[in-house]
Amino acid sequence: MTDDLGDAQGMTASAGRPARRAGVRAFLSRVGIREGGFLDAPSLDGVTGWPRLRLTLGAPGAKRWYPGALISQAFIIGFILVPILTELPPPGSWFWGLGVVVYGALFTIAFPVAMALPARWRWAPPAGLLLLSLPFIVVLGPDLSGLWTYVAVSAALCFGGDRRALLAVVGLAAVAFVINIIDGGLQPTSTPPWTMPLIILSIGTLMAAFTRNLETLAELRRTQKELAVVAVEEERNRVARDMHDILGHSLSAIALKADLAAKLSERDPAAASAEIHEVQTLARATLSDMRAVVSGYRQVRIASELASLRTLLPAAGITAHLPPTTDEVPERNRELFGWALREAATNVVRHSRATNCWVALSPGRITVEDDGVGPAAPPAQEPTGTGLHGLAERAADAGGALTIGRSRHGGFLLEVTA
Repeated sequence: MTDDLGDAQGMTASAGRPARRAGVRAFLSRVGIREGGFLDAPSLDGVTGWPRLRLTLGAPGAKRWYPGALISQAFIIGFILVPILTELPPPGSWFWGLGVVVYGALFTIAFPVAMALPARWRWAPPAGLLLLSLPFIVVLGPDLSGLWTYVAVSAALCFGGDRRALLAVVGLAAVAFVINIIDGGLQPTSTPPWTMPLIILSIGTLMAAFTRNLETLAELRRTQKELAVVAVEEERNRVARDMHDILGHSLSAIALKADLAAKLSERDPAAASAEIHEVQTLARATLSDMRAVVSGYRQVRIASELASLRTLLPAAGITAHLPPTTDEVPERNRELFGWALREAATNVVRHSRATNCWVALSPGRITVEDDGVGPAAPPAQEPTGTGLHGLAERAADAGGALTIGRSRHGGFLLEVTA
């Protein structure tokens, strides 16, 4: 029973929601972290080859990763590169030293490169580091199993800290332990065989947990952005709903008063002038209400709506059967019942063609009936029209329900329970 303008506004809003959602998805795709882990990379959807690799290598998260990766290579320099350069004769020291430098550089970019690969190929960079480390261990000895610490860190990052990362870390530590035991049996040394495996296990496990926390933080940031967009949309819907309810009621009253003033202008100018003054008052009140809605301070109360109805219905030629007081309505229901009475009054005045209107109040229920044309079809399960949808949402938010249908007097019935 809402007016055509309200229906058109509802259709426009409904048609606009998919477009807004698409815009939200595009926005999150631009600023979110979709295929790039916690790299804060732009969306990689549809980007392949070198452009995709450039995006991940230059992503903000990758740039934050590089300094830490370079600092971590102090271990390579102090415990692997320096001994190679000082203990091996050239040109072997130069060859293996260059290999260590290349290994460190590949470790630095392994994580961004993995994020540029499809998910099923994320294992390739840590596997490449593992293969590159094997010649060092085979030729120079198990003491260089410390390189596997970087393989473990790379696996933790590339696998996102999931079960595969933990399996890779534990597997590397176990293999390092075995080869160190074997090497210790062949060449006794003062270094316990579990030293390097313990380092691999502890640092790899710590990095896996850290990676998982970072991905959780990235997910929380995405959710925060989504909630911010949803909050904006909800506020927009609230303002649209309140504007429809307030303007629909107020403009109906203004139109009715203006029509009455036009009819009285010739035969009773004084009465017509009084109606025009009421139109001015209503227009100013409507403007104030509109500003209050936009500011979020608008409150509709059952008492004020009932008082307004006492003058609006007779002006429309409708006999009002209203309760004398609203004292029995608890405070928690006064605003909801005020909105229900406002929406029902608008419908009665504009659409019902009724001659009588009945309003009944109880602590948890308001019922509005008329003897007009009634609903055009059997009572619907869901309200139609922007105003009734808004009222249904208000009732649901308050833990109640909206019922519409045919009244006992043959007209329209609107009932809200809370």
